[in-house]
Amino acid sequence: MIQNKLIKPNKLKQGDTIGIISPSGAVKEDKLFQPAIQYFENKGYKVKIAPHATNKKAYLAGSDKDRLSDLINFFEDDSINAILCSRGGYGAYRLLSAINYEKIKANPKIFLGYSDITALLTNILNKSNLITFHGPLFLSDFGVNKVNKYTEKNFFDILTGNAELPFKYPNPIKYECIKPGQTEGELIAGNLTVLAGLLGTPYFPEVAGKILLLEDVGEPLYKIDRMLMQLKLAGVFDKITGLLFGEFTSVIKSDNSEINKLSPFDIVYELTSDLKIPVGYGFPVSHGNTKATLPLGVKYSFNSRNFSLVLEEDYLI
Repeated sequence: MIQNKLIKPNKLKQGDTIGIISPSGAVKEDKLFQPAIQYFENKGYKVKIAPHATNKKAYLAGSDKDRLSDLINFFEDDSINAILCSRGGYGAYRLLSAINYEKIKANPKIFLGYSDITALLTNILNKSNLITFHGPLFLSDFGVNKVNKYTEKNFFDILTGNAELPFKYPNPIKYECIKPGQTEGELIAGNLTVLAGLLGTPYFPEVAGKILLLEDVGEPLYKIDRMLMQLKLAGVFDKITGLLFGEFTSVIKSDNSEINKLSPFDIVYELTSDLKIPVGYGFPVSHGNTKATLPLGVKYSFNSRNFSLVLEEDYLI
């Protein structure tokens, strides 16, 4: 990806249509869509659900062919202004080699998600040069009884181009500095499991000179350790200019009480405190209720000592 060829999508405006696709895991019940649809309609937006978004094929939201067609067709649909993913889960890997990235490049628009959607965010950015957004999912974050205020405000502020920067850090979430320092670089963010699984393939993102942000959910500590060591041994941490961790939520407990005395932070600190770059832990971009919406591929400045994350360039037109 060449920085000066980055494509910026249009700002989200009242009255715009938001398209919803399910490129990964199956949605358990179709009725789960209704609260999220109502939420966005009450905010003044139209919602268009992809034809196969409610399909089910074991752990996937239908066949690879149908999930792929929804993705490409919604990018080519001129009536749609932004695309949100219904949920994460698993399945995005299976689309990567078949995506027509030129069609996406020719039809730029806001594309947003997290978790398994990491695979699409990083590859659309790298292969289509379109700025993508690490942020909320349609059902997980907007199909709930009470939408988190930080998530809501940051989502609309970023996508409408009205963000107050630097990013504010919400209480009571605790931030920890692991290695103090100041740096700049384009931001790459995503799920640790997904990125570790892409390592060694043509679909692992280019990280040299960039700030890397990692998060995960539902993993035991030893797997977090193993995946971080995988990236470290592969030299990923030697190439980046800064390392920022989100939250590691719903950690699977061990039968060993001594292991359960450790936290994800303990593991992260042990494996990254020797790095010669700024490292911080705890920014809300994970599977918790509180999460920031982050444009990817554009330059940020990051101060890990007192936590400051600032966008340094425009990301919308």
